[in-house]
Amino acid sequence: MRPRLINQVRLPGIRHVTQAAGLGWVVTEQDRVAVNLFDHELRRVARLAAPLDGPQMKVSATRRLVAAGDAHQIVVLDHDGVVRWRTSWDRLGGSGADFHLDGDHVLWIRLADTEELVAVHGASGAEIRRTPLPGPEAAWFLHRSVGAWTGLTLADPDQTRALLIRLDAEHIVSRQLAGGDLAGFSPAGGRYLALTLDGFLSVRDVASDAVITARHLEDLPGAPSSLAGCRHVDRAVFLSEELILAAPNTEGLPDDAEGHLLLSALSLRCRSQVRYPHHDGSGAVHPSYQPGRWLTRHHEDDQLRLWQLDARLDDEPMPGQLALL
Repeated sequence: MRPRLINQVRLPGIRHVTQAAGLGWVVTEQDRVAVNLFDHELRRVARLAAPLDGPQMKVSATRRLVAAGDAHQIVVLDHDGVVRWRTSWDRLGGSGADFHLDGDHVLWIRLADTEELVAVHGASGAEIRRTPLPGPEAAWFLHRSVGAWTGLTLADPDQTRALLIRLDAEHIVSRQLAGGDLAGFSPAGGRYLALTLDGFLSVRDVASDAVITARHLEDLPGAPSSLAGCRHVDRAVFLSEELILAAPNTEGLPDDAEGHLLLSALSLRCRSQVRYPHHDGSGAVHPSYQPGRWLTRHHEDDQLRLWQLDARLDDEPMPGQLALL
């Protein structure tokens, strides 16, 4: 399957790419305290300087706000660079923090030192609530485009925990999920994708955690033989209610193992192999809020590329040919 290129942007020294709720993506740079905001069409909305000490920062953004934090402090700005508020991690009661601005402009902060989850008003900096959240230090958040829940994974080889979190009458409510690391939600929000370090993928129902389908990487029907022995997926995201895009880790495999796979979201059967019209590798995958689209990041040529499904999948019949039942 050859996807259609929607847009591409050259940005020297790309560091991190993260979805921005209600907007598109927020991108940081290797050697500058610069925050780049892009919309759903990969058009630059703004570029602003974060008032921090260095480029080793984390960021999160929405259609109105940008949160940026380094080892010592966090600052929230408007898209024009005006500072709304800032504070040190010490004042919040800990350090080693990961954070996320959700679609309602609530700033979620996971403090590793104190093992707490804190909800803050993104625009004002006023604390709403905090609750104990024990577990591993490393954490990442995952936005769900519909509904009130936000995904959170506490990552550890021995005790990974995935949760849903939300505010209910200014109280933090959480529910644990099964299946391993939380990788993504379906566009309608009713299912989620989970990955394990030993190579298992599962699609589950958000409401009940029931398994819709689960398979090991070495047992994906229709997968290219060149991927035999692959035991890890770098990234997997829902493209639509029917399709998942998976980026297998091909390190140590033959050169022809390069590429991304389109999997059925109902069976994890391999529907197609993505064949990009360029020769600098597949790139790292980042999800889009628009069904059927995804972003790739290429450090080799400093490119961000936005793609869309626009071709017949490998297992679909040729024109005039009957589908096999």
